[in-house]
Amino acid sequence: MARYVPGTYKNHRAARIIARAFIFLLLAALALAVTMFFGLRRYIAYTPDGLRLELPWPEDE
Repeated sequence: MARYVPGTYKNHRAARIIARAFIFLLLAALALAVTMFFGLRRYIAYTPDGLRLELPWPEDE
């Protein structure tokens, strides 16, 4: 017969699942940011006002 005993190892299972999900999302966001940085690096223009991202496809006509 299982009883609820505060402070036991089984009671931390939900916290471990949430922590793993948070770490996974954080790593996925970091990987996406690094991929976007290296992928868009050729479109960055350095101007006296600062950095500009000049993408080729939204050309104004």
